[in-house]
Amino acid sequence: MRRSIWLLISVVLATASVAAVRPAQLAGSFYPASSLEVSFQIDKFLTKVSPRPQRGEIVALIVPHAGYPYSGQTAAYAYKLLAGQGYDRVILLGASHRLAFDEIAAPDYTEFATPLGEVPVDREFISRLGKLSERIKVNNAPFDQADNALEVQLPFLQSTLGEFKIVPLFFGAVSLANCQSLAYALNYLVDDRTLIVASTDWSHYYPDYLGRKMDREGLKAVVEGSLEAYIGALARGETEACGAPAVITTMLLAPALGANRTELLKYANSGVGYASVVYYRAETSLTAGERQKLLKIARRTLESKLAGKKLPIFTPPEESLNERRGVFVTLTEDNKLRGCIGYVQPVKPLFAAVQEMAVQAATNDPRFLPVAKEDLVNIRLEISVLSRLRRLREAAEIMIGRDGLYIIRGEESGLLLPQVALAEGWDRDEFLKQVCLKAGLPEDAWREPETLLFRFSAEVWREP
Repeated sequence: MRRSIWLLISVVLATASVAAVRPAQLAGSFYPASSLEVSFQIDKFLTKVSPRPQRGEIVALIVPHAGYPYSGQTAAYAYKLLAGQGYDRVILLGASHRLAFDEIAAPDYTEFATPLGEVPVDREFISRLGKLSERIKVNNAPFDQADNALEVQLPFLQSTLGEFKIVPLFFGAVSLANCQSLAYALNYLVDDRTLIVASTDWSHYYPDYLGRKMDREGLKAVVEGSLEAYIGALARGETEACGAPAVITTMLLAPALGANRTELLKYANSGVGYASVVYYRAETSLTAGERQKLLKIARRTLESKLAGKKLPIFTPPEESLNERRGVFVTLTEDNKLRGCIGYVQPVKPLFAAVQEMAVQAATNDPRFLPVAKEDLVNIRLEISVLSRLRRLREAAEIMIGRDGLYIIRGEESGLLLPQVALAEGWDRDEFLKQVCLKAGLPEDAWREPETLLFRFSAEVWREP
């Protein structure tokens, strides 16, 4: 009987230890141990940052994670932007400095403590995340180390946001497959009330000129949104970041969440490189003049391409034409479709995407023969600039004429622009059926839980 009681107590204690508060492990070393001191230091950092215009909705931040005397001021440039913002959830992405493991680790703690109080962990979100990716495992071991990557972000978040929950995630290795899996799962679950925070420092203890050069290389690729250039620079040793998987995941995820403007807020180097980067979601309408300029870019590009000449180089000064936007270029001949290809996600500056997609629509749409030089006089160009993708929760949200649809399941995907449903006279049910068929899926695949369905609007205009 006595043994049974002690066994029961052991089980209760073991269960209680799982649902525990993670203590602040770096208070007094990386940042002050008292609430007054840490608040004073963060307020001092934030006060030194001049207010700046809001350039869109904040989707994600990349921030440094060294001790506050070294990187705190640089981090403040990112956290200053959060003043007055409201988020229900913050996804914290970092790479373990102390443990190597294959999967992505999520904690089983209920809260993370700092001198400013306790921040609740969104364990329900973590559970849903784990069901979407088998690479995400509950594993407290990386969080039980005195690792600075995520912990130093908490007092800044507590000082600039109201109430929120956190989803702390640690990578144990630089694995593109892990980054892709996590980005996909997060894209499925993240909403407008969720902030992504990726934690990384950059070059470590190189001669000053070399460290700064390496950091410029990596940050240039990040700001330009070139994942290929960033991964290539990492592989060649031309840049480095201890939180590289967090950066890669953010570069994959942010555009999928509608981010189309990336800005380097602050860079510093104290022997280690520190940077604050922000991803914005900004949707601005184009002026009539900007629309006409894009049509001219598309036509001049096609004239040169089909004549066998070098493509013209454009450097439009308009900020709106340099924003990354999703865009499709459509070619019609005698009011019949002759080609249509585009970017769903905002991966390139708008003018460059229009130029590239004009060529692709004319020469690489598998449904049609390539456009010949002599055909171009009869071709009319149409440009559709997409809004960000919005996850569709129920069919009733769709408005024919306003919304386009984009569907993904596994490796299959398909898109129909808003004007298609209107031109074909489809109702909502037929529109859903047709986008499924466009993706090569069963006509009712949109109902299945593993299917991702998005709606979007578009600015559409064409040549007369």
